[in-house]
Amino acid sequence: MKRGHILATLILSGISFTNFIQAQTPKGTWREHLPYNEGKVVAITDERVYCATNLSLFYYDKTDGSIQKLSKINGLSDLGIGYVAYNEKNKKLLVGFSNGNIDLFEGDTKINFPDIKMKNMVADKSIYHISMVGDFAYISFGFGIVVFNLQKNEISDTYILGAGGSYMKVNGTAIFNDSIFACTDKGLYKAAIGDPFLSNYTNWEKETGLYNPSAACYTPVVYGNQLFVLNKFSNPESSLVNRNNGQKWDTIFTNLDKVRSLSVSNNKLVVIKIYHVLTYNQELGLESNYSAHYAQHALYDEDGKLWLADSKEGLLLNTPEKYKTVILPDGPPTSNVFEICYQNNQIAVLPGGYRRSGEAAFLKANAYTFSNETWNSFDKATQDSLAGVSDAVCMASNSQYTYIGTWGNGLIELKNGVFSKIYRWADIPELGSNFISSLNFDSKGNLWIIARKSQTPIIVKTATGEWYSYSYDGSLSNIQTYKSILTSNGDFWHVGLRGEGVFIWNTNQTPATASDDKYTSITIKDKLSTYSQEVNDIVEDLDGTIWLGTADGVVVYDYPYNALSQTIYARKPQLVVDGYLKNLLEGESVTSIAVDGANRKWIGTDGGGLFLVSADGTEQIMVLNVENSKLISDNIISVEINQKTGEVFIGTDKGVQSYMSTATASQPDFNAVHTFPNPVKEGYNGFITIRGLMSDTEVKITDLSGHLVFETMSNGGDAIWNGKNLNGENVETGIYLVFCVTPLGSETQATKILIVR
Repeated sequence: MKRGHILATLILSGISFTNFIQAQTPKGTWREHLPYNEGKVVAITDERVYCATNLSLFYYDKTDGSIQKLSKINGLSDLGIGYVAYNEKNKKLLVGFSNGNIDLFEGDTKINFPDIKMKNMVADKSIYHISMVGDFAYISFGFGIVVFNLQKNEISDTYILGAGGSYMKVNGTAIFNDSIFACTDKGLYKAAIGDPFLSNYTNWEKETGLYNPSAACYTPVVYGNQLFVLNKFSNPESSLVNRNNGQKWDTIFTNLDKVRSLSVSNNKLVVIKIYHVLTYNQELGLESNYSAHYAQHALYDEDGKLWLADSKEGLLLNTPEKYKTVILPDGPPTSNVFEICYQNNQIAVLPGGYRRSGEAAFLKANAYTFSNETWNSFDKATQDSLAGVSDAVCMASNSQYTYIGTWGNGLIELKNGVFSKIYRWADIPELGSNFISSLNFDSKGNLWIIARKSQTPIIVKTATGEWYSYSYDGSLSNIQTYKSILTSNGDFWHVGLRGEGVFIWNTNQTPATASDDKYTSITIKDKLSTYSQEVNDIVEDLDGTIWLGTADGVVVYDYPYNALSQTIYARKPQLVVDGYLKNLLEGESVTSIAVDGANRKWIGTDGGGLFLVSADGTEQIMVLNVENSKLISDNIISVEINQKTGEVFIGTDKGVQSYMSTATASQPDFNAVHTFPNPVKEGYNGFITIRGLMSDTEVKITDLSGHLVFETMSNGGDAIWNGKNLNGENVETGIYLVFCVTPLGSETQATKILIVR
C-alpha cells in the first residue's frame, strides 16, 4: 500500500488518537548539574538569602521557602564565583567571578559588566572580596582594588598598590577613621580615603603595628568604632584577630585556633573558627557559640537569624527555635568527573580517577546517579563501608547488581543499591590487582573485569560466582589497561592507557574454557599509514562500527567483526570544513564519544568543546563551546546520553551539565507514541516533540481539513516540530493531526496536538 493511501486510510477510519500530557524538558534546553553543598559566602537581602559556591549561586526566598538555582545556564553571566555582597542602600547585589566578570542584580534584573574580564592584561583577575560603603562597592581583585559606583552603575576608579605600580593581590578592604585599609598577602596597607590620587601606589603605606605585619591579612571589618583584621600567624593554618581602636593595634581572642573569617551584621561581630561560629557584642562579650565544622562565612538577618555558608552542607540556618536547618538544592556531591555512563535507565557519574601516567587522584569513591530528577550518592555518607575507599572509575549494572571499579581499592559490589562487599586481590587471587579499569556484563550475566598491571589482566566473575582469569600469552600483562567494550557480535575490544593499540578477544561464551578463545592485537592504521595509538575512548555505534577517540581526531573500523579472522584497517572520516576536505577533528584530542538514538556522534574534546556529527561523520551538525553556547567549559572529559529522553550529559573539568537533544532510542513499535508539550500553551516558542517512534519514521502533520502543515523524518525515536507551517509561519490555534509511517509502510500510528495561540 502506498504511503498516501495509508494516510488517507488513517483519516477515514476514525482512528482514536493517543495523547499524553507530560511535563518534559523541551528540546534544546540546557541544564546544569553542579554541586551546591560547597558554600563559601552569604549575602542577605530583604526577601532572600544568597549562598555562593565555587561554581554557582542559589538563594532561599524567606517569603515562601522556595530555593532557586542561578548559574551560567539560567541567570549568571559566568561560572566560578569569587564573592557576592548586597548593598542595602541601593538594593543591589553584586556577584564577582573568578575571571573578573561582574553581575549586578536589582531584584531579578541583571546587568553584566565584563570590562575587566575582557581587558587585555597579564594579571590575576579573580575577585576575592567585596565591601559595601554607602554608594560604593570596593572590589578586591588579584591585581588591586576596583571602586564601583552603585548609583551610576559604573566603575569609578582603580587602585594599584604594588611597589613601582605593580599588581598586588588584595584580600579585602574596609573604611575606618577616614582611611581605606587593604588586606594583602604581604600585610595591611592604608591610605587616606579622601586622597584623589589613590591610584598612585606611593600614597599607600604599610601598617606596622600588627602582630605579624609582613604576613597575609584577611576579612577586615569595622565594629564598635574599631577595626578588626585577621593576620596570619607563624603556623600556616592559624590566624590571629588584630584590633585597632583608632590609636594602636593589639591582638585579641588569642585563645581561638584557626580563625577563618570575620563579619559584622545586625550589630554583632561574627568570628568563624574551625568547628565553631562565635558571636560577640560590642563589649566583645561572647553571646553564642554555634557548632559548625565547615562554616566559611556567616551573617545575621534583621530578625536575628544566623545564616551560614558551609563547605559541606551549603546554606545553614540557626534560630532559637531550631538549632540547624540545612538548605540545599538538589545536585551531585562534587564537580569531579572521570566517567559518565548510562545503565538501567539512569545516568551514573564516576568522579575518578587517575592520570594518564596511571597515578591515582585519591578522590572519594562517591559515585553518584541521576534518576527521577534526583541525584543520589554512594559515598560514605550513605554507605558507611565505603569510608576510606577512593577513585571510583568504572561501573557495570544489571537488574540486581551494580559493580564499581576503583583505582587501587578493588571492586565494590552493591545489591539492589545497597552495599554488599568489596572484592580485593588479597581475597580473590584471580583479580591480580586492585586497580580496576573497566567493567562489562555479557548477555549471560557474567561480569568481565580489566585490571591494571596484572599477569592475568582479564578476569570474569560468572553469574554463578566462579572466578577465572586470562593472560592470552601475556598480550596484556603488566600494561596500563584502560577501557574495554563488549560489541554486538560478542567480541571484546580493549584500548590501553599509554598507546598500546587495540587488543580484541572472544571467549566463545565459555568463560571456564580458554582453549577455544580467539584473540589478537592490532595497530591502529590504514593500508598506508599509522594513526595515533593514544586512544581516549572507544564506542560501538548502532551499525556495529567501532569509533575511537584519539589524541589526533577520530578513527573508525567499518568491519570490526572480521578482526579475529583477517587483517582489518581503520579510516578517518572526512568532511568539508570552510571549503576544505579535512579529517574529522584532525589535530583535536578527542576525549569522549557518545552515540545517540539517530546514530549521530557527540564528540567531546580537550579544549575544543563539543561536536555533533552525522552518523557517518561526514557532516558537522553542531559545534558547542563556551563562546557560542551555555557550555560551562571547553575541556570535555566524558559524554553520555540518556537514550530514553535524549538528554546529553556532558562532564567537564568544571562539573556536569546536560543538553536536551533531538534524538532518542528508536522503539520496536508505535505503542508508546506521544507528544509534548501538549497542549501547547500560549507563549510557548520551543520545539514540540513526537516521541516513541520507530527508526526512520516519516512524520506528517496536517490541520483538521487535511492540509499538510509540516513533514519530517524521525531522529531515532523522536521527531520535532517548531510549530510553524511550510511557509515558516506560526500555525493558528487548533487541533493538528500527526501521522507516523515506517519506511516501508508496514506500521502506522496517529496522534494529535492542541495548539493555543
